Amino acid sequence: MFEITDAEYDRALAWIHSTMRFGSKLGLQRIRRLVQLLGSPEKKTEYIHVAGTNGKGSVTAMVASALAANGYRSGRYISPYLEDFRERIVLGGKMISQEDLVRLVNVVKPAVERMVAEGEEHPTEFEVITATAFLYYAEQECDYVALEVGLGGRFDATNIVTPAVSVITTISLDHTERLGDTVEKIASEKAGIIKPGVPVVTGVSLDGALRAIKARADEIGSPLYTVSNERRADVTWEEVSYSMEGQVINIRGPGFRYDDVRVPLLGRHQQQNAAVAVAALEFGRPKNRQGKFRLDKTATKHGIAKTVWPGRLEVMHTRPLVLLDGAHNAEGAKALADALSSFPRKRTVCILGMLGDKSYKEAVGLIAPLCDEVIVTKPAAGRALDPDVLSGEVKSYVPSVTIQPDIEKAVKEAMSKTGPEDMLLVCGSLYLVGPARTYISSKLGMTGRSGT
Repeated sequence: MFEITDAEYDRALAWIHSTMRFGSKLGLQRIRRLVQLLGSPEKKTEYIHVAGTNGKGSVTAMVASALAANGYRSGRYISPYLEDFRERIVLGGKMISQEDLVRLVNVVKPAVERMVAEGEEHPTEFEVITATAFLYYAEQECDYVALEVGLGGRFDATNIVTPAVSVITTISLDHTERLGDTVEKIASEKAGIIKPGVPVVTGVSLDGALRAIKARADEIGSPLYTVSNERRADVTWEEVSYSMEGQVINIRGPGFRYDDVRVPLLGRHQQQNAAVAVAALEFGRPKNRQGKFRLDKTATKHGIAKTVWPGRLEVMHTRPLVLLDGAHNAEGAKALADALSSFPRKRTVCILGMLGDKSYKEAVGLIAPLCDEVIVTKPAAGRALDPDVLSGEVKSYVPSVTIQPDIEKAVKEAMSKTGPEDMLLVCGSLYLVGPARTYISSKLGMTGRSGT
């Protein structure tokens, strides 16, 4: 048994985070060299590769849960984490242990040091974490990993795998300084995850973006399947019921039909995500280690219904209604705004914080008008938007705006202003929602319902 001390775990995390100083540089040469030195662990596992502007985390969570329900040893790799770093690397619904993380960092670190000693460029933090995840899933003999792209697609560190199926959830304007200033350019970057002959599932409906994805799929001979609630799509879905307790949909596709699929995650946008997840499983055709296709509809529906995805339209408490959502761009803000109509409340007190590299004005314009009072705070990230700048934008919509940069103090202040019939909404960034959730659950004793 490999035992560690808290200090050893802290040192391992500190080393990982120290690599942030090497920036966030796109490109595959560093990660390819790093995994080569580690024995190419990424080749020992199968993947369902998920990209997209919004929804990729939810789809990744649903796919991993459904695979587990079908008896597969399934992993889930995501970024960023909400409260615990180890959320990024999950196997069988459980985070990587502190012991395994320390042990694997002690394997990855010498490989990184060798690269530097040989005059090669130092891997980025995301590349180090991704390589660690590949190593973990390989040694644990994971059957499938639901692998979430970090940024973009074409040059993302996860893009060295050849998956069973590639997924592109949605496309909208985000990270424009890195990926392009039109949806067509962004779609082309994300379509970079498409591999020759590997099926592609997409929930993208914008004509220009869909054309870019189709062009890439046609170019390299990859079958493309579209998912929408419109009849012209290859896979369609329809709502059966919707409430604060969850929602039920029917899903239809070529050769398959799923009736009464319960989606525990809130917000109608999760209906589309559930349909994309089911389509990814159907067209990815997961096989066990004996090479036999195994996907039971009842098990898949059970897996979707048991999906847990905290911090995304998560109800932490009902009186007052405490709602957390990590929506960080215009598309996410629209989904949040649409969902808020389903939550009865007298007043809405909002804690809002966003990152400076986001197009925050449009998101503010969608959320702020629905609030009676806003407390602007600062997310726990180096890229946090100055609260003074954000509050100036919010004041265009809400007369009652205060600034409290400290997240815990912002929660305390908001709770003091929230009556039992009111709503406390925490939104704008996962880097705000994470610390707020920790404080709300540990100090205030509230526990969330993010899908169970």
